Amino acid sequence: MKRIILSHLSFLVMLQLGAQIKTIKINGIVMDTSVKTIEITYPADNQLSKWQYTKVNIENGKFDTCIQITFPADITISYGNRIFGNKYIDSNAEIFIDSAGVPHVNGSPTQDEYENKFLPFFQSNNQIYDSLRNLYGSIYQKYGENIPKKVKDSAILLQDKYYYGRATLLSEYIKLHPNSYVALWDIYFFVSRSPTHRYFDFEKLFSSFSTQMQQQSFISVLKEKIKASDYMVVGQIFPNDFFKGYEQMQNEIKENNQYYLIDFWYSHCAPCIEGFPKLKNIYNQFHSKGFEIVSISVDKLKYKEDYHAAIKKNKLSWKHIWDKDGLTAEKYNIYSFPTYILLDKDWRIINSNIRNTELEAFLKEKL
Repeated sequence: MKRIILSHLSFLVMLQLGAQIKTIKINGIVMDTSVKTIEITYPADNQLSKWQYTKVNIENGKFDTCIQITFPADITISYGNRIFGNKYIDSNAEIFIDSAGVPHVNGSPTQDEYENKFLPFFQSNNQIYDSLRNLYGSIYQKYGENIPKKVKDSAILLQDKYYYGRATLLSEYIKLHPNSYVALWDIYFFVSRSPTHRYFDFEKLFSSFSTQMQQQSFISVLKEKIKASDYMVVGQIFPNDFFKGYEQMQNEIKENNQYYLIDFWYSHCAPCIEGFPKLKNIYNQFHSKGFEIVSISVDKLKYKEDYHAAIKKNKLSWKHIWDKDGLTAEKYNIYSFPTYILLDKDWRIINSNIRNTELEAFLKEKL
């Protein structure tokens, strides 16, 4: 009994040690004189429930700042309309922004692993991804949303090749590098995108990490995120969490409608804005017949004015919810925008990723 208790206490101590906050000093050199400020985004706690945004001013081509992390972090560096991910920080480091405005992280062992081990290992798989992205780009440019079945099927074959290949390579990479936070962050990316889950055996991937890594909170958080994704699939009731503070609106629209479209968006999302004219057309056709749209914005607090201005500029007359900083959307793994989710009168999910053309055809049949 004493051994069991001591073992349990040791496990808790290891978790606490793994969750200790670590202050990281970052020195920056900026060669691109057009860059005046940068923003660094990083996880602010070991539950990945909060993200911190640190804005840094550039003076004489240099900057200094500190961030606090609990484990090696995948940070985002942004300025203007440029965003750079896959930048890993685990200790005091330097961010060097070259004359082309591209940031490089120096002095971080995790970044070194990413560049020297991870990227070469996944090179062929990443090439398939590039081909897939180019293919989808050319398809949408040529066909819009009216993609012929034969063309769509060929794209799905390439998509399957990429995702199944990624899953296989991840398994092999983790066996070679069982303490890799780079691999964990890669898994985080796919966990955050529910439609990709069918390609991965996440439990098998988690079990391939070292015992020490499995005791870190990161893996526990990923497992919880996978469970949360189960609430956003066809057949499930759409979570009431999104309507906290909007209960009266929810009760009102429940009384008069047969179908609802949940539209996840934000004010600086170009594809979201481009989709509004079609949504407005569908809304005008079917609103009087029992169809309602609820747009849920994930705009950050600092973009409050942009959020309200976008609604006014685009003349969006349906219902709106502001999920400030996208905290609830993140909880349920909504990371792709726009995301359209169709609900029936009981708020049960009918389609978790419906396109405008599919929505219009569905409503014409049902209403």
